[in-house]
Amino acid sequence: MERSREAEVRERLADIAGDDPGPAEQALLGRLIRSYLAKTPGGVDRLAELLRGGDCAALREHAHALKGSASNIGAAGLASVFAEVEHAAGEGGVPDPDLTLGRVAAEHAMVCEVLEKLAAAYAED
Repeated sequence: MERSREAEVRERLADIAGDDPGPAEQALLGRLIRSYLAKTPGGVDRLAELLRGGDCAALREHAHALKGSASNIGAAGLASVFAEVEHAAGEGGVPDPDLTLGRVAAEHAMVCEVLEKLAAAYAED
């Protein structure tokens, strides 16, 4: 049975800060979430440019960085899509931009919904 995106994110955050994070850990998690939410849209925009530009080396590197960011926050489904792009580019191919970006947008939207919910719980005072 597939775990929910929220369960995946919560598990990763617990890996980072423990099951019962104190104020300092909660602040760290809040910063991590806000950073991800702020930076990822620009990264996805750049991915779109690279998918349409055909530079496999730059696409592979960028997809790798996005995969790492998604993994760090516990977004396994999104990281998987980025991993597919990274692999294809590493093999000299460019996945279909529209299909790939549609998958990224769908996964990213679900992850952001979870993260926005959790960000409120880890809001800094």
